[in-house]
Amino acid sequence: MSTRLHSPRFPSALLVVLSLSPLALAPRLAQAQITGPLPILPKVAPAPTSPSQSVLLVRVEVFSRYAAVHPGQKTALAVILNVADGWHLYANPKRGEFGKDTVITPQPSTLLKFGKVQYPPGEYYEDKTLKASNHIYKGQVICYIPLELLASASGAMADIRVNLKLDGQLCSNTGTCRLWSDAATAHLTIAAPGQLPEPSHSDLFTAFDANAAWQTPTQVGRSWLASIALALAAGLIMNVMPCVLPVIPIIVLTLIRQSANEQGRPDRGKSLRSGLAFAAGILLIFAALALVMSIFKLLWGQQFQSNGFKFALLLIVLVLSLSMFGMFDIALPPRLSNIQVVRRGYLGTFAMGMLATLLATPCGAPLLTPVLAWSLAQPLVITVVVFLLIGAGMAAPYVLLTAFPSLLGRVPHAGNWMLRLKQALGFLMLLFAGYLICVFPPGWHRQLIYFCLLMAFCVWLGLSVVNRATPAPRRRAVRLIALVLLAAGAVALALVPKNDTLTSGEPWGQQLARYRQEGRTVLVKFTANWCTNCAILDKIVYQTAAFRDRLVQTGAALIIADASFSDPEIDQMIRALGGPGQALPFAALFPGGDPDSPILLRDLYSLNDALAALDQAHRRQRTVRPVGPDAAGSAQPPALEAGSP
Repeated sequence: MSTRLHSPRFPSALLVVLSLSPLALAPRLAQAQITGPLPILPKVAPAPTSPSQSVLLVRVEVFSRYAAVHPGQKTALAVILNVADGWHLYANPKRGEFGKDTVITPQPSTLLKFGKVQYPPGEYYEDKTLKASNHIYKGQVICYIPLELLASASGAMADIRVNLKLDGQLCSNTGTCRLWSDAATAHLTIAAPGQLPEPSHSDLFTAFDANAAWQTPTQVGRSWLASIALALAAGLIMNVMPCVLPVIPIIVLTLIRQSANEQGRPDRGKSLRSGLAFAAGILLIFAALALVMSIFKLLWGQQFQSNGFKFALLLIVLVLSLSMFGMFDIALPPRLSNIQVVRRGYLGTFAMGMLATLLATPCGAPLLTPVLAWSLAQPLVITVVVFLLIGAGMAAPYVLLTAFPSLLGRVPHAGNWMLRLKQALGFLMLLFAGYLICVFPPGWHRQLIYFCLLMAFCVWLGLSVVNRATPAPRRRAVRLIALVLLAAGAVALALVPKNDTLTSGEPWGQQLARYRQEGRTVLVKFTANWCTNCAILDKIVYQTAAFRDRLVQTGAALIIADASFSDPEIDQMIRALGGPGQALPFAALFPGGDPDSPILLRDLYSLNDALAALDQAHRRQRTVRPVGPDAAGSAQPPALEAGSP
């Protein structure tokens, strides 16, 4: 037997100021697919400002999964929100900056046990007035309330009353917003002894996830343990990423130096302290990344969009490479060098840990995306803890290595081989400096090469031509000349016009809008020149003949959204489609017949994944009638993972 609720009318209109949400919330649930007929809500005119003329803007209905329920049986309620045309509620989670999540709260009952309410993901919505995006509920949406009729209800003679409280924020397409609250009452019929469970309105429960509804505390604990293990494993594997490999020999060489005492023998205490200093540098950077990504909503690796960050990193790598060639030795002022931490070399090891972490960020995204997606949806404290666990995983091999200095002691004693190794590492660092130059826009390359040559000359002039043995007047004069030349070069670099774009032609956003208007399937590939894994995907997927042939066969268009440099539109779309923590590589396929349900390709996907997604989009283009964007400006709402039906 179906149960219908009694819903009071919408309260008086209250204008409210949209509140800013500090954190993105958890990943969304599956979109509810309704196959059976639902009541059609007639169009409602905009609500008048007079409280006495308030109208019903949201109609709520509740249906039970079973006609009758036995004591001890688990069931669910489908709560249908019918939102008037021209209005919308914010989704749960809204995954945006403004608005209040829609929340359904079952009222406590001694005869009922409630599971976690399941909310649909909502539709992507872009507010052009506020220049912000959210996910919203409009039209008809279904939420699910898992519940269990307790065994103590066996003696109940009447139906069980279920009271629900609903809250949220209701907004019109014209920008008028108000707080929304409602109440609903449903009745569960107690089944007679021996009566078989009879499904009711089964078409409404196709998207209900019974497994997630009743997750036990043990399972929750296991998920926490799995998250911790995944974070540690991701950090551990980051040590073999292409971005980190060039500096591993330098790290090991530094640890070898720090592990010996004054007599040249392995010192376990000193070695372990060096390893902990290196780990502290890693943890500091991960903690900083957690704070920055949570507070400023940045994507993983997004710091490489900043030319200033890349320029500072380029100078550090260049200076380190020059020191590897013996052009100079880094010497601190006596007051600093007399500090115990500095005198024992821990400061340099600490800085090396920071550098290794910064270098690892561009190519660590595929390993970290699942962890980041979960952690960034949690409170800030949990986010920081998870990031620290990733850093602990990355630092673990070095701490273990320094805890047993006998392992380092097996390396041949210092000699001519170490000098040659140091010079070879200098060339490796120069190679990495060349890579950093390449991730700048093409218009910067020549100017950066000139400046790097000038800086190398100034370092040679100020730190190699003259040194501490040089008379003070001459040393000061030469170093002053070096500083003036370097300052002049910096000013010239800043003033010379540079082209900040990689490509010319029609912007990617305009291409996407044009193809969608034509009803054509579009694959948007989000990439960046600092994303090492994106370059790998180019070779194994996008540059293959099989992929190009499938594009032609399906009639799909390929658009490149280049995130090499700051582009708020790209960052916003990646967050909206991929959720918090999503990083590059990433792609979204918009089927021509169903562009509002894009197919997502995440991280290091394969050629077969891309081909299957194109075929899936092609089938939907032939079977689904195209749906144009509405006047409210909504676009690409709930996304489907690659391989979903």
